[in-house]
Amino acid sequence: MKGFALASLALSLFLVSNLSIARDVSVDLRLIQQNVNVGDQVSVNVNIDSVFDLKGIDILISFDNLVLEYESITKGTLIEDFVQDMVTDPETAKSTGRIEYIAALESSGPGIDLTSSGSTILTINFLAKSPGEAWVKLEPNDVSLGDSMANVIPAAIDAESRTIQIGEIFRISIFNYPNPAPNTEGNTVIRCESLALLQEMEAKIYDISGELVKTIDNDEFDDSDAPVYEYVWDCKNGEGQDVANGTYILWLKASFSDDENETKTWKIAILR
Repeated sequence: MKGFALASLALSLFLVSNLSIARDVSVDLRLIQQNVNVGDQVSVNVNIDSVFDLKGIDILISFDNLVLEYESITKGTLIEDFVQDMVTDPETAKSTGRIEYIAALESSGPGIDLTSSGSTILTINFLAKSPGEAWVKLEPNDVSLGDSMANVIPAAIDAESRTIQIGEIFRISIFNYPNPAPNTEGNTVIRCESLALLQEMEAKIYDISGELVKTIDNDEFDDSDAPVYEYVWDCKNGEGQDVANGTYILWLKASFSDDENETKTWKIAILR
């Protein structure tokens, strides 16, 4: 019944003309932070000012899905009694760059009164996944407010994009598991975790005397979970022979751009 009620409300918000007197209501976005780094959370508030008898909301937000990744929506305290059954799932938001939120006050009687002051009704949380300038904005033709009589509340929707500057702290970490190696299949996984997507990477494995044992090229790393990259090493050298027990040095170079890179080393123990 909740889902049906919300669907009916959503239809009413768009199709029922408002018969009440126009009210000075505004909806806008406000950034919690304007400068972040890759890997940080980016939070944006949806604010409504001077609204009376608010019983339902239908909010549509678009965002730069090449730079931002949608994570979650948090309701503000003033709409904590609104039921939330219709929210875009993260995977759909990731592919479309659009988030819709539809909710209604389930109890009978008038809606909430925010005429004395504005309020944050929603906080949208993103992950900054790439450096650059990202944007978030309301879609004015797809934002509606409803009152307790199922009338649309006239509102000024701020359609201006909000921009966030995303910087980059270029940092990687590398390790292998299991260590000591190998596992029962004779392998160990070399894993590189980065804060940002990498342009290129290469790795070399040396024995304790400094002799090159194995070279791993960029295209040999599994990047399906980027910016996490993995390579399954079969504990063999470049000629396909099992390496002897002992300690080996993994050297890895990761490049974010043509002129920015970072190198790391890691010790791998082989014990059969």
